[in-house]
Amino acid sequence: MAVQLVRPDVSDLVLRTYCRALHPELFERHCGLTLTNSHMRLDVRLNASGHVLALQTESNAMTEVIMDHRESLPTFSRIVDYRLRGCRTESAEFDSGLRYDMSCQLERLHLDIFLRMNEELEQDLSRADLSVRLPAVNRLLPGPLSLIRTEVSRESILVYTFHTFPEHSAIIKTQTLFERCDEFAKK
Repeated sequence: MAVQLVRPDVSDLVLRTYCRALHPELFERHCGLTLTNSHMRLDVRLNASGHVLALQTESNAMTEVIMDHRESLPTFSRIVDYRLRGCRTESAEFDSGLRYDMSCQLERLHLDIFLRMNEELEQDLSRADLSVRLPAVNRLLPGPLSLIRTEVSRESILVYTFHTFPEHSAIIKTQTLFERCDEFAKK
């Protein structure tokens, strides 16, 4: 599968979440890492559109992906299908005790502000758990960046993502929490 090196138009992107695993070959991949705790395994991958988070527990599987809305993925078990605009939060709780909380924000900024924020994100690349810098499409603008920071505890995995779209002076920020909540498992 060829790897796309150009970000799609930010206005064509959607965030989709499935309460099941999706085949990893459905998504391109620039780089990835795997996070684990005593109850979960999370595969984190960066691609040209943004990211793919694939969670596996003993009784649940989930996939969160940012992708072009024209790309074809199944609708079966889709619990979130959000065209990226402004801010959005979603939550889901499962009988097994797994809780999913997601917050997503698309910021369209004045070019000067975008360039300042992009510089700050560039400084954070070395401290990120996972990052990629894509080639610039326009010689007057920086190349798109994606970076991920994570926090892993015994009962949860928290993922912060930042994806820049210089051609549109836009930044997508997400915060995703996968958490084991025993009070839900006891119901």
